[in-house]
Amino acid sequence: MKTSIFKCIYDKYKGSFLFMIFFLVASPAFAVHPLITDDTGTQGKKGFQLEIGYEHDHIDFRWVDKNPQSILAGILEGQSSFGKVLTRDDINMATLTLAYGIIDNLDVVVGIPFLNIKSKESRLFFTGPNQFLTLKSTSTFNGISDISTEFKWKFYEYKVFSLAIKPGIVFPSGDEYETLGNGRFGGYCYLISTLDVTPVVMHVNLGYIRNQNDHSERENIWHASLAFEFWIVKDLLRLVADCSLERNRFKWSNINDVIAVGGIVFSPTENVDLDLGFKWRFAEKGTQNPGSQYALPQGIFTRPDYSFTGGITLRFSGGDEAKSAGKTEKK
Repeated sequence: MKTSIFKCIYDKYKGSFLFMIFFLVASPAFAVHPLITDDTGTQGKKGFQLEIGYEHDHIDFRWVDKNPQSILAGILEGQSSFGKVLTRDDINMATLTLAYGIIDNLDVVVGIPFLNIKSKESRLFFTGPNQFLTLKSTSTFNGISDISTEFKWKFYEYKVFSLAIKPGIVFPSGDEYETLGNGRFGGYCYLISTLDVTPVVMHVNLGYIRNQNDHSERENIWHASLAFEFWIVKDLLRLVADCSLERNRFKWSNINDVIAVGGIVFSPTENVDLDLGFKWRFAEKGTQNPGSQYALPQGIFTRPDYSFTGGITLRFSGGDEAKSAGKTEKK
C-alpha cells in the first residue's frame, strides 16, 4: 500500500505536536532547575554558573483523522486515511546552560539544548482495503535544538522584595524538518519578582513570547507562573513547587496550557545544587476550538503528559565582588 501522501500530512501535524512539547520541556525562561518560574537572582560581577539538566518527557495523542485534505490525499493513493490514530512520543533532552555576571545586577545566559525524540504511531483504518487493520510505524530524531540567549537585569531591590526584567532571543539552530527547531528567529521578555521571607521564597513571572515558526502555530504567546521554595534544612535542602499558565500554541485550540512542577533541591555546598523534579501537564481531552478556521488536525484528542527531570548546578566566583554577590543571590 502507498502511504507517502498521508504520511507527509501526518508528519506536518507531528512536527507541530513535538515542537509544542519542546517548548513545554525547554522553556526559554532559565529558572532554578527544575522550576519553570525564574527568580531575580544574578551571579554578581564576573560570577559564572554552569547548569547541566536532563528531562524525559512522555506524551500520548489519541485522535481521529477525519481531515478532508488528509482523506482526499489518501483516496488518491487508493486508501482513505480516515481512522483512529495513536501517537506516543518519548523525548529526552539534555540542556547546557551558562550564566555570566557582566555586572553585579546584570547576567547574560546561554542555553544549548540537545534532543532525542522517538515517536510511535499506530493507525486503525475505518475504510478502504485496509479497513479495521492497524499499521504501526516508528521514527527517531536527534540533534541540537534552538539555542537561546538572554539578559537578566535586576533593576529594583528593597529588603526582601526584588524585581528583574529578562529579554531573550531564540536562534533557529535546530532542524525544523526533523522537528528539532522552530525554523525562525524568536524572542521573549519576562518580568520577574521575588519575595524572600526565608524559609519560604516566592517567585512570579509574567511574560510575552514571540513564537515565530514554520509549524503553523500562534506567534503571540502570553505566560504567567508562580513558584515557591521551601527550605527544609537551612542552606542544605529545599522543596520546590511551580504552576504555570500559558496560551496554547495550537491555533485550533482554545484551551490554555497548565503545567505543575514539584521537586527537591539538595545543596551539599554553597556553590553546588543537585535536583530532581516531576512535571505534569493538564489538558482537557477535547481541544479543538469549535468554529475555528484552523481545525488542523480535525478530531484531535490529547492526554496529559508527564516529565522527569534532574540536574546539577555549579557556581564559580570571579572575584571578591562576585563572591559577595553569590552569597546573597544563591537560590
